[in-house]
Amino acid sequence: MDMLNLAKKIVDNIDKGVKPLIGWEKSDEIVKIGADGTPTKRIDLIAENIASNTIEKHCGAILISEEIGVSVIGHDLEYIIILDPIDGTYNALKDIPIYSTSVAIGRISEELKKKLSNMQKKEIAKFIKNHTINDLEVGVVKNLYTGDLYYAKKGEGAYLLKSGEKEEKRITVSSINNLKDASIGLFVYGLSNNILDFIKDRKVRRIRLFGSIALEMCYVARGALDAFININENTRLCDIAGGYVIVKEAGGEITDKNGKELNLRLDVNERTSLICSNKLIHKKLVGIFGNKWAIKPTKFGIITRRDKERAIKLGIKIVNYLNSKGIKCAVEPHLKRRLTNIDVEEINPKDPKSLSSISHVVSIGGDGTVLRTLKLIDGNEIPLISINMGTVGFLTEFDEKEAFKIIDDVIKGEYEIEKRTRLGGKIKFKNGKELKISGALNEIVLITKNPAKMLHFEVFVNGDFVEDVRADGIIISTPTGSTAYSLSAGGPIIEPLVDGFVIVPICPFKLSSRPIVVNGNSEIRIKLVSPGKPALVVVDGDVEAKIDVGDEIILKKSDSYAYFVKGSNFYNKLKKLYY
Repeated sequence: MDMLNLAKKIVDNIDKGVKPLIGWEKSDEIVKIGADGTPTKRIDLIAENIASNTIEKHCGAILISEEIGVSVIGHDLEYIIILDPIDGTYNALKDIPIYSTSVAIGRISEELKKKLSNMQKKEIAKFIKNHTINDLEVGVVKNLYTGDLYYAKKGEGAYLLKSGEKEEKRITVSSINNLKDASIGLFVYGLSNNILDFIKDRKVRRIRLFGSIALEMCYVARGALDAFININENTRLCDIAGGYVIVKEAGGEITDKNGKELNLRLDVNERTSLICSNKLIHKKLVGIFGNKWAIKPTKFGIITRRDKERAIKLGIKIVNYLNSKGIKCAVEPHLKRRLTNIDVEEINPKDPKSLSSISHVVSIGGDGTVLRTLKLIDGNEIPLISINMGTVGFLTEFDEKEAFKIIDDVIKGEYEIEKRTRLGGKIKFKNGKELKISGALNEIVLITKNPAKMLHFEVFVNGDFVEDVRADGIIISTPTGSTAYSLSAGGPIIEPLVDGFVIVPICPFKLSSRPIVVNGNSEIRIKLVSPGKPALVVVDGDVEAKIDVGDEIILKKSDSYAYFVKGSNFYNKLKKLYY
């Protein structure tokens, strides 16, 4: 029997066999622990036995299934079969109409058949691990509630045969290219902050949670969903094998959360994260949930502290090291003058295009160098490798002795990205003119231009009046900046990934004027009402503008983020503040 008809036969027999079990109380009993380490319910085991018996009647095969692990069926081995007997077991047991069975099949070559004939079961299991999910040629998923059948054969497209209909329909993924218009399926077991933020920020039109990975992948294949996402590293080979072939044949894109190709070994214990979508929105989803820079860097930008010879020398060593690995570099003019024997490009601080081909930036210095680097990047999505050569270096992630190790990790793609919120907005002058404010990683400060002159502000959050503040100034801090000027002014310490901002009066006149933490999606509006007392708008330590009575500043979360290659634990960094 050919692979496609065999797969259809397996799912049809499972369909007939498990129907009487729906609602039967003993179907829910745990009968053993499966090969993948999870509990096996009676209904799973019965479905798996039906599949094994079906295979035995028609061919010899190596079966990989969540419950049994690896099983050799018959003698003349033709196929490798990946089975998920019941995908959505909980739904099936509770008669929630979203559960399926999934089968994927690959062929064993004639050459390999000869080797297998002399192998023991353990040797066969080890041998099969040399194959990957990309060796599978057929995928079949059946919705056991509706009877709808999804199937695909490599190179021949993907199809849907609806229950009760005689003709199949060719299916393709959607053509949605705007996330705001997209419908997304999520697997949310073990909710992460990333997923919670995604849901809360309403980045897509609608979110659906179904509980059957194979079916959700098929919904993507037919364009009913625009994407299915599981960012946890717990998606199993058996969960996705059938759907993987179908989505690929439907023109979809399937990678891990970092955009890397899925190359799962044919091993029941293999795990991965998963982003499955049409190709138009795939990169955008990788940008939200993963490290889209995990591929080999194309070019490093090197930014060093200009007044510290040690930092400059480390920058030169890093350029030489990257050059020895065939990776290009771009450097600031002061560093280029020191690199006479190496061909490097020059970063022009006045020309943002000079950064356009840079994939990663190395910042060598203290917090000031990090802030200068981010200003140079100017909202471009370029990850920052921050190496401390300053005094405190609270914004830096690595020390000098870790520099080359983290660069090697970045080259290999073995690192994580931490996305930091920035604060942006505009100044609205009383004459009607407006001025955009640069994005701040730490804080935006409104401070008196004249020493010892108290300012008077009106503070609004989301249009609601909060209070009159009479103080030397006022700080609006990001979570990252909560350990900087805000902390010195009496503000709280906030974890960098918390979604919020802090409004902190500087030396307030009233004892009741205390720091306020507001939601990260808030609009903060501050109006200067001190006649004859102008104030300065300072962004991360640099003066941006001067405002006067009647002018107001409107702030909210910036559309662009700062991306840090993750290193030191936040709580370890806090120890720097104790000494």
